[in-house]
Amino acid sequence: MNQIIKHKPNQWVKWYRGHIRAMVEGFKMPMLTPYSSLFTVITLAICFYLPLVMWTLWQNFSEVEDSWRGQGSMAVFLKQGLAANDLTVLQHDLLERNIVIEVSVVDKDTIKASLNDDPQLNQVIDVISSHELPDQILVQPHPNATSEQLQSLAKNLQLLPDIDYVSFDAEWFNQLKSLTQAFYYLMQASIVVFLIIILVFLSHSIGSEVALHKKEISLQKLLGASPGQIRRRFLYGGLYYGLLASMIAIVMLRITLWYLEKPIADLSQSFGQSILIRTPYLPELLVFILLATLISWLGARVSASNHIANL
Repeated sequence: MNQIIKHKPNQWVKWYRGHIRAMVEGFKMPMLTPYSSLFTVITLAICFYLPLVMWTLWQNFSEVEDSWRGQGSMAVFLKQGLAANDLTVLQHDLLERNIVIEVSVVDKDTIKASLNDDPQLNQVIDVISSHELPDQILVQPHPNATSEQLQSLAKNLQLLPDIDYVSFDAEWFNQLKSLTQAFYYLMQASIVVFLIIILVFLSHSIGSEVALHKKEISLQKLLGASPGQIRRRFLYGGLYYGLLASMIAIVMLRITLWYLEKPIADLSQSFGQSILIRTPYLPELLVFILLATLISWLGARVSASNHIANL
């Protein structure tokens, strides 16, 4: 008499089926409480949006800072008739210093052209002939260079016979460095604060989801389900929350930058500069979505583990 032989699935098949079931249950979980889930996603989106804005502004500020630092770089005015070999030796000497990252030579014609572009100086510069303007070397300081080091370099350069004058605005350099550090620490603090808010809010939201399934979880425990098997659906729910919230945060960022585009353009033109706020590139946005999803998953894991253990 033939008997039907039932084959038990191996561990990998059981693990795969368990995760597929948890993915479906996690996807359906927000639909059980649509209004509460919508509130959760919007709140998470706002919490992700603010660090994203701060990070985007920091990236754009770094590009603007490079332009400002170029304006505040050290200008070395050369004496008339300096030989090309002597100029090359001076460039190499400056580049070998640890506090210098870039050295560029600007001839007198380029200086006059740049002055002509300035609306406040273009009428005055017409009376200056190009050969009355000296050639100069622009020295770009290293970001980690101190004001004292650069002032010492300026004094040493001033002693060289081939140099007519060295211009370095130490006050501007210190102000720009202080502004950069303040903005950087502000960005770090805001990201940490909002990450804490996200974890606390997720703990409350996932705790409410666990409470709704209290009887079902108790039954699963009686049937011998492990804590990892029970919390899977909540972990996938956290992934979905993070994925949706990060996408909404990106949309909010694009709307914000679009709204600020004209005011920033008007402000930059009033200073005689062109500042364009760029949105993050696609790889950067993908990294943001991944990080937001992982943070939501981590918050869901910590919250679900604690609440399930207390049932």
